[in-house]
Amino acid sequence: SPERHSSVDRRSERVTKMGREAVCTTTWQGVTGNAKVLLESNEIIVRGEIRARILRTGIVGVVSLGDELVVDVAGEPLTLVLGSSEAAKWAAALLKTPPTLTEKLGLREGKLAFVVGIVDDDALTTALSGVTTISLADADMIVAVLRNEEELAGVLETAREVGLPVWIIGGKGKTAQPSDNAIRAFMRAGNYIDNKTSAVSDRWTATRYGPR
Repeated sequence: SPERHSSVDRRSERVTKMGREAVCTTTWQGVTGNAKVLLESNEIIVRGEIRARILRTGIVGVVSLGDELVVDVAGEPLTLVLGSSEAAKWAAALLKTPPTLTEKLGLREGKLAFVVGIVDDDALTTALSGVTTISLADADMIVAVLRNEEELAGVLETAREVGLPVWIIGGKGKTAQPSDNAIRAFMRAGNYIDNKTSAVSDRWTATRYGPR
């Protein structure tokens, strides 16, 4: 009913740091239920009575039809009852070309990164192509790929010496080492505060730390 949908408009949708989030009636692969839906930079995540992870690269069409957003995933519709206002906003967000990883890291308009560690991830390699420097004096930021917790001290010392922000690239998941919590605690103890995050690939995630 119009009354139910207006309630959805007011209460279920919000904008997050990464994208948009809604709690709504969701239909996927012939099943309908209540779910929390998150629109991230590279995927749609559905949790609750309906569960799915849909890469944005697999989306072939998006349309808002009244209170509903219909997302065509290779011929399979994902339908979200968001209310007319939010359905239009989600459609616009999905149709907008997402920023590249290079742009998310802030490496545009001539900005350069000084890289610490071994880069063996295809997405990160592509993002850093043509925007790195071997001179700290010419760098606008540090990009550090961590393989263990012992490397944190060297990264923090380098960043503090030159006063640059640092993107720390770490593994994803609960078993990743060093863990997000360990990195955050160490960097904050050194007066470097996390202020931005970005997915890198299925293996890696990035968190930006800047001087307090």
